[in-house]
Amino acid sequence: MISDIVRRLHHLRGEHRRNIALFCALVAGSGLAVLMSLFFDGSMTGLLIVIGGVILLATLLLRRMARQTRDSIRQWQALLNAQQRQADQQEAWRRMRELLQRDLDEDAFLRALLHTTAEVLGVERAGLWFLDEDRALTCRMSLIDSLNGLRLPPNGLDGYLASLTCNPCLVTSDAQHDERLAGLRDYLRDNRIQAMLDVGIFVGGELRGAICCESTHPREWQGDEITSLMGFAGLLSQFSESLRRREVEHDLYRQLHHDEVSDLATLKGLLERLHALIRSHDPFHLLVIRLGGLSHINETLGQQAGDEAIRQVADKLKERLTELQGEILIGRLPANRLLITIPGQTDDSLRRYCLQRLLTLGDGTWRVFGTPCQLRFNIGVTRYPYDASDIESLLQRAELAVQHARETLPHHLAFYTSQLSDWEHRLSRLERELRTALDTQQLRLYLQGQFDTSGRLAGAEVLLRWQHPREGLLAPGSFIAEAEHSGLIRPMGQWVLEQACALLGGVLRDSDLTLSVNVSVQQLHDDAFITTLTHLLDRHGFAPHRLILEVVESLLVTPGVASRLNALRALGIRLALDDFGTGYSSLRYLQDFQVDEIKIDKIFVDAIKERQDAPLVRSIIALGKALELRVVAEGIESAFQQDYLVTNGVDFLQGYYLARPEPVDAFLRRLDTPSGR
Repeated sequence: MISDIVRRLHHLRGEHRRNIALFCALVAGSGLAVLMSLFFDGSMTGLLIVIGGVILLATLLLRRMARQTRDSIRQWQALLNAQQRQADQQEAWRRMRELLQRDLDEDAFLRALLHTTAEVLGVERAGLWFLDEDRALTCRMSLIDSLNGLRLPPNGLDGYLASLTCNPCLVTSDAQHDERLAGLRDYLRDNRIQAMLDVGIFVGGELRGAICCESTHPREWQGDEITSLMGFAGLLSQFSESLRRREVEHDLYRQLHHDEVSDLATLKGLLERLHALIRSHDPFHLLVIRLGGLSHINETLGQQAGDEAIRQVADKLKERLTELQGEILIGRLPANRLLITIPGQTDDSLRRYCLQRLLTLGDGTWRVFGTPCQLRFNIGVTRYPYDASDIESLLQRAELAVQHARETLPHHLAFYTSQLSDWEHRLSRLERELRTALDTQQLRLYLQGQFDTSGRLAGAEVLLRWQHPREGLLAPGSFIAEAEHSGLIRPMGQWVLEQACALLGGVLRDSDLTLSVNVSVQQLHDDAFITTLTHLLDRHGFAPHRLILEVVESLLVTPGVASRLNALRALGIRLALDDFGTGYSSLRYLQDFQVDEIKIDKIFVDAIKERQDAPLVRSIIALGKALELRVVAEGIESAFQQDYLVTNGVDFLQGYYLARPEPVDAFLRRLDTPSGR
């Protein structure tokens, strides 16, 4: 830019020098002619005529020179102004980029954006207008206070919105007569708007609003001004996406770390502080309290009454534990249980305290929404470091103590002792029986149907059952943990995978159904897994994309898993994140790993209730759509949940309301009906 100005100035100076030289030459030539005329003719009249002509010519030349000089100065000033605008725009862009990197709240970022826009474009009227669900325009924020919150109804906005949708911006120097703004005539007239520069705000490819710059005086918008505003609109779109991701992350984090019902931390929310207790090596007691009677309250008074009872218990625990010294941790565990850690107490003092403070909670009558209710409290206690040296073992042994406390009348309190280690023997027996189950074909394959939004059967999730010779048909919750602990999960997972591939290449060959199979961390870390899977695909000859492997999202942060997942996708197999939202890490890693599908966990689907919104579910679906992933919701148990999910854009549905897990033969009979229901 500076070099252009310098070249321009040299050009102007050269032109001025030529004009001056021409003028001098004319004057000199005219003077010589006059002198010669006087010398030869002696005519005074001729002399005067010549002098007058010279003066007239000189005047004309001087005027031309003055006009050219003024034009040159104006051009020079325009170049300098353009250079300054560009410098200001670059500085403003830098400042806004820096703000984008910070964790600013929405109002702070929008306010900074408007003030920067007004500064760069030299306008007093700058505002942000967003589209409502009914396509009305509402002023979210403006430098003109009277415009904040103003709503323009959708009638008549078609031309304006169509222009912003088809073009990146709307530029006009005669706003009140612009046909595109016909629906805004009243607004333009009332506010005396003469010129407008509006740039659309797009989020996920959809028009969500506009940055609006208005002038009450006629004005021509410069190209660099238009470019700058378009850049600011792009930053705002990035901020909106970032803000939405942060909100989803915050909601997920809070739901996983904080129990809204009891206002207590969850186990995940307490883990960091529990591990800190372990690292301090200071003795403490860990208590697990099981609340009895909640099921009866839920059945007779409803779920809200049960939640209210838990709230009251949590508040009473906080009140009674304030007298103890040291940091007391209280949290909520699944299945109507609570966790408490109490440091600095002997067994005897803790026993007295539990009897006097905690167990007496069950002596009186609780009132829930005015109705008297009875609650029972069973407490299991373990001691660090005497009973175990890690949190997982302490919790397991406290759970065992709770089961014993339920049989210990009248106090319902039990400390863990070595005599309660029968569970360890049970696990050992379970491992032996699992090995026998693999050898004697006691495992069974079950399928649970997955349906598209029209109700058509689209595929199934492959599930495992154990036909135990004494205990009957067992669900995975009864044996999967021990299978993982013992390493048997690998041969069991391999058996399930072989059965699924045989179905896809056999009785399901002529269908377009997909089968989803859960894959454990241990299977993925097995060096032979990819090779074995490749042989299965070759042997059964079905399209690889019909096989979907489900992995838990916490796997994404496991070292070395990226190459395995990439190798699976290279085979043509699709990948799904199971129980999406419960691992939290996915929001940071989801874009770095190539997956095809996310499954919304049942805990989020359970939150969908009549006459209540479920914003977290909507956010997860929107996130999946933004990343162009298939979204599957599992755990659907009512028509309302199904309708809500379909309305909000889910792709596939799974749950007891649609189909329960069933043997392969029963599932295949679904293929004889048009919808598979």
